[in-house]
Amino acid sequence: QSIMAEQASPFVVPVKRILSPIDLKTWLQSSISYRSLLTFIQKLGEGVQGRSNSHDCHISPATQSILQMLAKMSQWIDETPPLAQPMRYGNKAFRTWHEKIESNLQYLHDMVLGDAPWSGPGPNPYPEGYKELGPYLLDSVGNKTRIDYGTGHELHFVAWMYCLRTIGVLQREDEQAMILRIFSSYLDLVRKLQQTYGLEPAGSHGVWSLDDYQFIPFIWGASQLINHPTIAPSSVTNKAVVDAHYHDYLYLACIKYIYTVKKGPFHEHSPDLHAISGAANWEKIRTGMMRKFQDDVVSKFPIMQHFLFGGIIPFDHSITATTNNTSTMKSEPK
Repeated sequence: QSIMAEQASPFVVPVKRILSPIDLKTWLQSSISYRSLLTFIQKLGEGVQGRSNSHDCHISPATQSILQMLAKMSQWIDETPPLAQPMRYGNKAFRTWHEKIESNLQYLHDMVLGDAPWSGPGPNPYPEGYKELGPYLLDSVGNKTRIDYGTGHELHFVAWMYCLRTIGVLQREDEQAMILRIFSSYLDLVRKLQQTYGLEPAGSHGVWSLDDYQFIPFIWGASQLINHPTIAPSSVTNKAVVDAHYHDYLYLACIKYIYTVKKGPFHEHSPDLHAISGAANWEKIRTGMMRKFQDDVVSKFPIMQHFLFGGIIPFDHSITATTNNTSTMKSEPK
């Protein structure tokens, strides 16, 4: 049963609401939506503990449609080759690709919402859904003006999945596939964007974070590796182990990508990850990564000033948020 059925048109266009460090502090300390988003990330990670990417998880029609949507976006990269230009970073063909995504947001969301389990036969009954969901998806693939990509963009894809889970497009039985299939495919897409168009690392260029581009896969990837019989935290410094297993584990795929794009000794170009590889076990890494995510991503104003709030993820100031035209929306997936 969809909570969307409670109102005729519950979707609102999301906007930036964190306009100052004080706004961010308020959201972090007293917002239901922040707690719900954090819980969502934690629970999804727990659901894939000990599971590889090839685990035989449930694949619903909605999940399959999202994978087809991501494949279509990847196909458009192939159809938009990089321009011949001298600079390594910032190929302007990315703007053409990004504009294609923007102009096709309704089409892409019709692919997904049309296969929602509550939609029944016939066309998508919620044609306005793309207006709220679309901006999250659009920002999840980087910034058109700056031609960059970073952890804030990644967080918007997680928020997009959170929205789909909250409104009932994705169900509880889809949660493993949300990481093992959907998010894994999203990472393939954004790495293809980074490589094809030379996207700049957004913001701090990795100073605040583990990696120039990603963070969430280190949380979920550590969860996948808990109690693994042969892959220990120290294995990330062993290229042979990484090469043998990166297809199956998000954490190792991140390490593989770092080895691909960076030169020199691992401890020099990735000192944080090298230090973390000395941890006693993957459970400690997962716990530490979640804490680091709160400190280094969602607590940073330069990142979170771009985060979007609408009806599904409201910028509420307290547990007793004021009632508005989206008050029937639930902020935590059931």
